Amino acid sequence: MGAWRNGRRSGLKIRWAYARVGSTPTAPTNMEGKVPVSVIGNLVGHYFGNVREEVIVDATSLTDSAIVDLGAPLVVSTDPITGAEDYVAQLAVHINANDVRVAGGEPVAFLSVLLLTPSFPEDKLEHFFEHFNAGLSFENAQLIGGHSEYTSAVNKPVVIGTMIGKKVRDLNHNNIGSGQYVFLAGHLGQEGLMLLKGTYHEDILKVSIKPIMDVAFTVPSLVFAHDLTEGGLVAGLWELVRGTPFGIRATLDPVYIGDELRTLSHSMNFNPLKLISSGSVLLVCNKKDEIEKAFNEHHIPFAFLGTLDDTGEAFLNGIKVKDLDPEGPDELWSVKASSSVDK
Repeated sequence: MGAWRNGRRSGLKIRWAYARVGSTPTAPTNMEGKVPVSVIGNLVGHYFGNVREEVIVDATSLTDSAIVDLGAPLVVSTDPITGAEDYVAQLAVHINANDVRVAGGEPVAFLSVLLLTPSFPEDKLEHFFEHFNAGLSFENAQLIGGHSEYTSAVNKPVVIGTMIGKKVRDLNHNNIGSGQYVFLAGHLGQEGLMLLKGTYHEDILKVSIKPIMDVAFTVPSLVFAHDLTEGGLVAGLWELVRGTPFGIRATLDPVYIGDELRTLSHSMNFNPLKLISSGSVLLVCNKKDEIEKAFNEHHIPFAFLGTLDDTGEAFLNGIKVKDLDPEGPDELWSVKASSSVDK
């Protein structure tokens, strides 16, 4: 992608690939190859999120590189989104921004790879960029590059996002230790509920942890954060203590799960504590009252789970986490597989 503003600062050079064609595109019919530059050029000129001063050369002139000067250590995350076709673009922004934030970073610049089916309608491509714009505006980040093409290698649209951020807090797994306090912030199962109910259009912003982390970053004693994605709270607790000598006897009141999720889990026979939970975060801190005060003041939903200890074993409501298959498939995929068999 190309130069929108000129700058002389040194920065990070990022590869971008685009078609070099000048003809007016038509709706694809079993098309293969890169999306025409005349299509993409118009879209990136309108839908790029928020302009960031760190971006020196951005997407709008469609050259092969972007340049970003962060002036701080990089925090980088990349993830593909494959399970939510309608809002796959915006979800890619939020999920990658979440990973940057829990690593102590502030999201700045975003790149995306769009893999579209050969028959993907051209007019729908604008919706993707509208969703990029909505997500990036919320996360206060800017689209700076990527790649897009039609390919028979996929049977539905796939978005692979990369978020680049700058480090603003030292949140590191090596910081955790016995005696520290572990909290859950945000509502469990939000992303899973949206996927099961098909309500991304109403609830998409709930998968972003920006409101939580904006507050958490103000807590001096915060030492570590971990966003809950596939596997939910069960996987999150397992990943918190895995590879360390520490353990935790975590307890969570069933009331915190919420009536809607609890009812749905009973009717569809799944464990709500193992449901994909983007939008919620595990937080570890040295001062219990500090984070409680901050969350109460800003009306962030949270629950105290327990204290890290030296046992090397994680429990959740009295059950060993390792006995809950923390590395197994997310409950979402089990429910979808069961539904498919029933049909």
